[in-house]
Amino acid sequence: MEQKTLPITDKTFQAIRRGNFLYADKTKYIYEILNVDKLSYCFLSRPRRFGKTLLLDTIGELFQGDRELFRGLWIDSSDYSFENHPVLKFKMNYGDTTTKKKLIKNIKDDLLEFSVAQNVPLSSKSYDRMLKQLLAGLYAKHNVGVVILVDEYDFPVTKHILNENLALDNCEVLHDFYMALKKNIEYIHFVFVTGITRFAMTALDSGPNSFKDISLISKYSGICGFTKTELVTHFSDRFEKTLDFLKSKGEIALNAGSTELKEKILDWYDGYNWFGEEDIFNPYSINNFFYENNFGEYWTLLGMPSHLRALVRENPLDFIHPKLESYTTAEIRKSELINLNPVPILFHSGYLTIGPETTKKELVEGEMTDVKSYILRMPNREVREGYKTYLFQGAFDPRDKYFTNFAKKLPIALLETNSGETAKILHNLLAAISSEQHEPSEKHYHAVLQSAFIAVGLEVLGQTPSSAHGKSDMTVLFDGKIRVVIEVKYCKSDKKQGKVDKVGGENELSAALDKAEEQIRSKDYAAPFRVAGCKVIGVALAVRGRDEVAVRFIEP
Repeated sequence: MEQKTLPITDKTFQAIRRGNFLYADKTKYIYEILNVDKLSYCFLSRPRRFGKTLLLDTIGELFQGDRELFRGLWIDSSDYSFENHPVLKFKMNYGDTTTKKKLIKNIKDDLLEFSVAQNVPLSSKSYDRMLKQLLAGLYAKHNVGVVILVDEYDFPVTKHILNENLALDNCEVLHDFYMALKKNIEYIHFVFVTGITRFAMTALDSGPNSFKDISLISKYSGICGFTKTELVTHFSDRFEKTLDFLKSKGEIALNAGSTELKEKILDWYDGYNWFGEEDIFNPYSINNFFYENNFGEYWTLLGMPSHLRALVRENPLDFIHPKLESYTTAEIRKSELINLNPVPILFHSGYLTIGPETTKKELVEGEMTDVKSYILRMPNREVREGYKTYLFQGAFDPRDKYFTNFAKKLPIALLETNSGETAKILHNLLAAISSEQHEPSEKHYHAVLQSAFIAVGLEVLGQTPSSAHGKSDMTVLFDGKIRVVIEVKYCKSDKKQGKVDKVGGENELSAALDKAEEQIRSKDYAAPFRVAGCKVIGVALAVRGRDEVAVRFIEP
């Protein structure tokens, strides 16, 4: 059987089917939506590069009635009618949405293009009336309801996530748009809307004909991405070649078989879950893994979605150390433009997923009651390894001079045991990234510094079990068996109204350094590294206030 070509770049459903590209058949899910649940208005949230656009394109082609494209797929052998419907596709990643008027103009331009393509003239100037004329005209012309597909529905909102007024203005426009869709149900057969976040869900959730959110419905959990069954079905013919290549590169043991390779693939790319029985593989990473025959951070290398990058830059500490406690389904779904909670945003963006079920206490009808909740977790190794690196770079513009200097100078300063230079570099870093988000907590500075070290390419072990007596805050690994053992101490600053007690501050930092040094020595954090024949550099690091830093190198 001829091996399918991997769709590494974006492909339409038609191009995939006619070009012999690999396609994981999702038509059973579509049939379930249309013929079993008989939904008219649907919404699906999934992270970027999980196949939302391809899913919409598949639905669009299904309603175009070209049955040949679906030969051999599940739906071809079902009782689906393949009835032809007019299809309108909106892709809302518009170029200029900096005012309500500009967003409205973009929607009007789409409607005018549809009217020309479908030969349905429009006379109205208001976009809600234009929409009604277009839908009514298409219904009269074809005598069947119209299918409407909306991709990246939340883009006009997430693009301006830090401009609350503009984001809310654009939400209002989208609210009116979706309310207009729901008012014209007599002309509509089916609507499917996709996006990453739920920021613009108000209109979809409210009023008559509300959209059904299938994002966390278990039977639809595999509607995007690859299940384990699909991995075996579609990639089994590539396992032997990939296994041989990885053995030649020393990436997997010479005596390893397909079972060991599958386990490693599971560790790297599996683990996403939307309440399904099976975890889901990231399709972008899987395709690229088998294309390059190499384990790597393919999805995380794409960088963060723009809205998450903006939020991280504004509040880095909130995202560096999110609270991964138990969350109810309602809390997981929640995304609000005001009083943003980092955890649902990270979940919808693909950096967290649903983990073990648990319970939590909540006030229900005046009584504290145990309610079902879930522990959120990072889905796989790719996300775990890439998260702090790209989170830090998301909080910090890599083109910024501070980042450039930090990336170039920090490793040298550490190896040269230059206390003054190291302290200066870290001071500039903390002053640049923390903004007004100073949080007087040692654990936050552990997270910030660890993320910063990882972001410049250093291998870092956090809370390292360095001896039988305790754990050092972090250990930095250099090539050539050099290990830098770091102990961080934080002391609050009582600066008020611009008054600085320089002597008092220096004394506090000095005392904190003494404490860190004593801990490194008394607990002998360097012991296991000395035994392994490594050169060990000890670093006592003290942070005071937001960005006052002192460093002392010691020989542990």
